[in-house]
Amino acid sequence: DRNLGWNIDWAVAFLVHRLQTTPGDAAESLRRIRIRAATLEREGLIQEIPYRIFNKVDEVLFAGHLKNAVFLDISSLGSDISGATYTHSWGPNTNVKRISIVLNRDALEYARARDVVAMLIHHMIHAYFLVACGPQKEEEVDYGRLDHGVHFGAIMLAIKKLSAVHGKELTPLGFGHSSAAVRYFAEEYYYPRKGGPVEREDKEKWYCSHCHCNVEGISECDIDKWYSKVCKPMFDQPKSVRVAEGTIYNDRRHEFETERRARLPPSAKSVEFIFKGNPILVASKKIDDFLGVRRAFGKAESRFLGVHKDVSEKTFLRFLEFLHTGSYRPDQHPFAAAAASLGVERNGPPIVKPQGMSTEACLLADVQFAKLGILMGFDECKYYALRRMNAYGVIYEDPVAILKEIYHGYEPDPDLKAWARRFLVQAPAKTSPEYTSTSFPPSSSIEPPNLIKLESEHGIHRARFLDAIDSSGALENDVNKARAELRLAGWYGVSSL
Repeated sequence: DRNLGWNIDWAVAFLVHRLQTTPGDAAESLRRIRIRAATLEREGLIQEIPYRIFNKVDEVLFAGHLKNAVFLDISSLGSDISGATYTHSWGPNTNVKRISIVLNRDALEYARARDVVAMLIHHMIHAYFLVACGPQKEEEVDYGRLDHGVHFGAIMLAIKKLSAVHGKELTPLGFGHSSAAVRYFAEEYYYPRKGGPVEREDKEKWYCSHCHCNVEGISECDIDKWYSKVCKPMFDQPKSVRVAEGTIYNDRRHEFETERRARLPPSAKSVEFIFKGNPILVASKKIDDFLGVRRAFGKAESRFLGVHKDVSEKTFLRFLEFLHTGSYRPDQHPFAAAAASLGVERNGPPIVKPQGMSTEACLLADVQFAKLGILMGFDECKYYALRRMNAYGVIYEDPVAILKEIYHGYEPDPDLKAWARRFLVQAPAKTSPEYTSTSFPPSSSIEPPNLIKLESEHGIHRARFLDAIDSSGALENDVNKARAELRLAGWYGVSSL
């Protein structure tokens, strides 16, 4: 089975772009095809037209992708349809393993050359999707390979416009089909047959197209809007957006998961984050409540949005978890319980406690999440992280790593810097059971602020903390401000540790 491995959006983008960028040559070739079809009609060979022009139509309109991939046949199918296109191995001829196009002999009987050309092109569009995106599957009917949605409409309209460049537009080409029992030569149109009700599409026949005369069309305006939103931006994205598989976030397993795009929400109802060159699909409804995220997509004027190169995979996964659940891991509750047991308030930066060997770096994750919000312009991420950063009470993780993360790279965000200064001067409240004195200046029996712990010659953080100060002028400046504040409080006159 021939399968280009494309997704259906790229299949449309590729072909429409090709037809639009070489309109002169393609239009002239299409004009010659129509002339040849008219000649065959005059020679009484109306039913030979599909066979005689197929390869040339494929070359001109479909970039030769259908060559040797389609079995073409003609059979009586009734008055209601132009024919049927069958996915691989599901055609009426069980010996044929390729895609099958069966044109309706009953419709061809009263057709003009232009109608035959239109019927053939209509079904070749269906066949093109089967070649570009692979065989139709029963659970993927809504993907659009064999129906008459926006994907079909975009290619059909592009061909129709092309046909008008060097001659009369191929008007019979459309979403539906008009068969006829009577031809009016003077008026050059068919009078639709009224012999019976239009048969309803048999939904059980998932393996073929249902090209009835009453297929509901889509306006050119709606198709253009869809193409501009979904297909046109693909040319500015990595080639990974073109393939048949897509990556999504599994919120139960907290991991990326690869799935066929045919089984994912349609592109018109999803957005894609480009992370390290790979697209991650998210249903549009997941970002509805996040103004900053929606604003970023609006600014990009695309359903694609690149993720900043400095965002790590762990942080990006937390962001996806946040979109899907409204929160992210690690869990804060163990720290809240620890703070409660010590009587420490949870309304500001936490108190540094001796590190535990198995402690998760929750606060570090929050800082990284806040920086994602800052880098991407997602204010809700930044402020959610800051709220978490003020709700621990105590931490048992590496405080130097937290400060280095805040001051590393770009100019630190003012809100993060303000939090860091409060973190440096943070000490247990006087109501804490750990306070053994309320004297002023503070006595040596009182647990000192975080900055003094970090500077202590007896502490494990001193050397790395001083190295961090040497590496960041912004951190050094804020440390000096914190020292000045603590000096006014009398801390630097006390042998604290």
